[in-house]
Amino acid sequence: MFNATFSAFLEEAQFTKEILGIGVTLLFKADYAAKGIYYQSFTCLSTGLERLAKLCLILDYYICNKGMLPSERYIRDFGHEINALFFSCGDVAENRKIKFRFPFELDDIHQNILHVLDAFADSKGRYSNINILLGKEQTEDDPIHKWYSSVDMPLFEKHISTKKKDAFEYRARVIGKALAEFSMVQHITEDDTNLQDPVEASRRTGVWEAVAPYRQLYTLQIIRFLTEIIMGLGYKAMAVSQNEDIPYFSEIFSLFYNSDAYFRSRKTWDRL
Repeated sequence: MFNATFSAFLEEAQFTKEILGIGVTLLFKADYAAKGIYYQSFTCLSTGLERLAKLCLILDYYICNKGMLPSERYIRDFGHEINALFFSCGDVAENRKIKFRFPFELDDIHQNILHVLDAFADSKGRYSNINILLGKEQTEDDPIHKWYSSVDMPLFEKHISTKKKDAFEYRARVIGKALAEFSMVQHITEDDTNLQDPVEASRRTGVWEAVAPYRQLYTLQIIRFLTEIIMGLGYKAMAVSQNEDIPYFSEIFSLFYNSDAYFRSRKTWDRL
């Protein structure tokens, strides 16, 4: 029989793994024509990262205090601040001398992903449209706009070659002009402009096709960093409890314990 602590760790970890998988899967699908999917993805990712980070901090406390669990206040003080939680976990990894199989270098794009999800989790971004309806002009808090300008476009500039960009532009003009003869486009883009030009619509589709795999890759690298931390802490915590309280986090989060090449090889992460 599992004790209550073991069951709580197990169920929380399983839920966290599942919701992160959903978030990463949806992240690939979101574009200007399906903007609601961004919100679904951001909800899952911000919730999943917060819970994964808090699990790491609870384990660190457990290790430090010889099997004692922290009070609600200990974790509640972090709120929903994804950035603070992430860097706190990094400090824990350094203090506990966690060994990483996949070294992680946090660059500007990773930081921008964290900033978008941090603002979203802190409710500023989640209710940007509601705030506008209530008379609060807060376009700077719009998470989709922020993602497009600080994540998608930098990814496009960094990873897509000039040759591919030229090919996307050529295709956009050919397809756009063909569509213009018998169809009409009416969308609101990620940066809140009215999209009525078929050429621009095709151009935006090309950008989405190019950056979607890299969106997933960079987000998965962040998840993998926390995965390696919780795995390392889990083994250390087992030594404290003689395996009574701590499940094998390495099994639960194994999907995210993979190479960049593997991350690039699949689009769906909501199932094994």
